[in-house]
Amino acid sequence: MTAVLSTGWDSVRQRATLSAQAAGAAAPVERLTALGRAELLGRLRWEVLQGGTLFLTYPQLLDGAAFAALRPAALLDELAIRAIGGGGVLPIRVNSRNADLAGQLIAMLSTGFLFSSLPIPDEQCLRLQRELAVRADSEAAAAALAAEGPVGLADRLLAATGVLDTPLRRRTVARWGDWLEAAEHGLLEVSPLTPADYATAYALLPPPRPEDAASAEGRAVLASWTGGEFDVNGLPSRSRLYESLDPLLRSGDPNAQADARTLRESFDETYYRAIAVSEGCLLGLASPRRGVRRREAAALVEQTPIVIFPTRFELRLGLMSGEQWQRYTDDAADALANWWHRRDLAALQEVGDLLAGRTKEPPAAGVDEVSVSRLQRFVHSAHGVTAQMAAGGGISLATSLLGQGTSGAFAAGAGGALTPVVVAAVAAGVTRLTDFRGRYDVIELPGVIPGGPHGH
Repeated sequence: MTAVLSTGWDSVRQRATLSAQAAGAAAPVERLTALGRAELLGRLRWEVLQGGTLFLTYPQLLDGAAFAALRPAALLDELAIRAIGGGGVLPIRVNSRNADLAGQLIAMLSTGFLFSSLPIPDEQCLRLQRELAVRADSEAAAAALAAEGPVGLADRLLAATGVLDTPLRRRTVARWGDWLEAAEHGLLEVSPLTPADYATAYALLPPPRPEDAASAEGRAVLASWTGGEFDVNGLPSRSRLYESLDPLLRSGDPNAQADARTLRESFDETYYRAIAVSEGCLLGLASPRRGVRRREAAALVEQTPIVIFPTRFELRLGLMSGEQWQRYTDDAADALANWWHRRDLAALQEVGDLLAGRTKEPPAAGVDEVSVSRLQRFVHSAHGVTAQMAAGGGISLATSLLGQGTSGAFAAGAGGALTPVVVAAVAAGVTRLTDFRGRYDVIELPGVIPGGPHGH
């Protein structure tokens, strides 16, 4: 069983923030519609099924709109699996400096962290960061922590900035308090922060080349990134890169804007890959793709091992009640264990079959793109270099579908209202998703197959 670190929560965070902004700054993020909550819960449940445990970075939890909208006490009934810890703990692990989540939150507030998921305009988020930075005094905050407690101190540090209105500030602090209390009571695991392994991340997928940039501004930011100008304590700073890209996004120049998006996406993937390698996690990268028709999916079945999940499976998972989830995972426990520990595709198929038998297809949302995961696993080779591996053995080649080239392994899926979702393990010759010309929702397992034609 391996934890899954998902980048999908960044897009969830951005969508939730934008929705709240559209509704007005007074609209709290945590007031989700029933459908919105089911979508978030379904994503969480799918990631738990993938790896057994969801791994979160501390910003994903403490600056995550999704987790500001979900209370840990409720999640214990809706997400926990009795096969994991008897159902008494959340299948969630979060990293934190010295495994101290409360101290990590206070460190963020006392060093000028950019909280980007608050339901306020971006300009107000930046103003909050500036005000926190002006008042930054980590030593004084650490000294006050014992006397005031993390919730009281967090409220005081936010109130001192004068940026947030009182109701929003209190809601934000209260939700932090919920998660800190859950960590204190052992309802989720908090592990020591491990330095991200950027050396391996760059070795697996280097940054874009200067010739890949379409504008002089984009090439300048790329040079600053690769030249170490955004580094803090020897590691690239995500917030510094984002700040440098902001003028490009606002420039009105299509080439500069395209470069900004490309560089941000590339850095984000590098950032999360570096964390996943150092934390020993699977990496799930969000990858929306259009669905294939049933006839095309049937052709895929003949060429590669697959598992077929029911259409809109994430939403099916999210619409289950807590009792239905517990019954489902109880009945799927043996299959889940075989998938988690042995990467047995037949076991994952059993999990999908059970889901199809227990649920009906939810109403279509009117879109034909489904956000699923590209799942990556990392192992150390004989030379000590971490390689990307496919989760499963006996994976066939499907070059007629995906083309020739360098090593990679993909799982491809068919989405859309008329077709099942197909998760196919394919050893494929493509170097990046843009090379994939099919209309599949993609769950990627890129890597080198041990002993295969591209093995080391």
